[in-house]
Amino acid sequence: MLLIFTISALIILSGTFYKKLENHYITDPLIALIFGVIFGPNLFSFISLENSKSLDILKTATEFTMAVALMATALRIPSNYFRKHFKTQSMVIVFGILGMFLCSSLLLFWLLPLSLPESCLIGAIITPTDPVVASTMVSGENAKRFLPARVRDTISFESGVNDGLVYPLILFVFALIFPAQNLQNWVLKEFLFATVLCGIVAFVLGKLFGKLMHKAHGKGWMSNKAVLPFSLALAFLLLSGFNAVGMNGIFSVFIGGFAFSSEISQNETIQEERVQESMDRIFTIPVFFIFGLLLPWKDWIDLGIWTSVSIIFVIILFRRIPSFLLFLRLTPQFKSKFKDQLLIGWFGPIGVAALYYAIVTLEKTKDDTAWIITSLVVMASTLIHGLSSLAFSKWYAKLVSKSNKE
Repeated sequence: MLLIFTISALIILSGTFYKKLENHYITDPLIALIFGVIFGPNLFSFISLENSKSLDILKTATEFTMAVALMATALRIPSNYFRKHFKTQSMVIVFGILGMFLCSSLLLFWLLPLSLPESCLIGAIITPTDPVVASTMVSGENAKRFLPARVRDTISFESGVNDGLVYPLILFVFALIFPAQNLQNWVLKEFLFATVLCGIVAFVLGKLFGKLMHKAHGKGWMSNKAVLPFSLALAFLLLSGFNAVGMNGIFSVFIGGFAFSSEISQNETIQEERVQESMDRIFTIPVFFIFGLLLPWKDWIDLGIWTSVSIIFVIILFRRIPSFLLFLRLTPQFKSKFKDQLLIGWFGPIGVAALYYAIVTLEKTKDDTAWIITSLVVMASTLIHGLSSLAFSKWYAKLVSKSNKE
């Protein structure tokens, strides 16, 4: 009960001082993480979770938090965005995932005494741009004030799509590491069935549910009070339903949510977006508070202080920025916009998705290396990206304003 009490108090505190905190470079994930550390066993020991159940709790929390965040992200993006910027967004998805995966894997292989397959596995885990942390950077009044829609929408779309697409990549690495995992089985089951077919079915279902909601609103069957339960129920229905049949539930939520958004009216979209962003914050605080309770400080110390600092430094700086600067200049939307390229390259937080995949990997391999490295990088990303997001946004707006005057 103390856990629930503390999380509830944090949500109330965050909501009460939301505007003030936002203007002082402090995000919800960062607040929750700090309080988790303070209340956890490594500091004041106010709250401790049983080791056997703690990661299960975190895994469940991350999965549901991602579902809410992905639905909110899908509703925030204009319905015609992908079609209008097909070439740019396709390159962001394909080259973004491959670039971050390759850079992360090679950097970890260089820094740590890991085999190349082990480095690739952890590299795949920390590849996805987290929609939960990213939403704190690209939504809200400050984001709309300092960042153009093209930057916000690109980061939102990329973080939504690559969360689900990284899972088959992780399973592909598993198939290479463990001979029992048949590569042909990966192509047929994990890629074609669990991802491609999943995306098609989720898209169709999202369209159908969008038409249903739009018709219900038009006929007067549904009040505005039903908006929140409808969208939340859709997110959880897609997640649990597709997981139950062995498909990619996380991917289905974003694709289904994106299709759903394209069928509802602009007024309904605004209402959905507002309630979803509120629910996004409610789910974000618990998952980062629990994560703060479970930080493996001893394991990080065993890695070595300089090794840990080096991992943080090279992953945060070189996992994403070089590859994005390289390929974004080839895209129609950003080819002559270096400031946009740099900003999108920087805004690639590692968060809830990586934690989820690290726990899944721990369950499959019984080796905690991926969890130790991933948790270190997520902690650092939450701190660094959380504190720098508003500062970088203001810096970007100032540079753009200055260049426009010239």
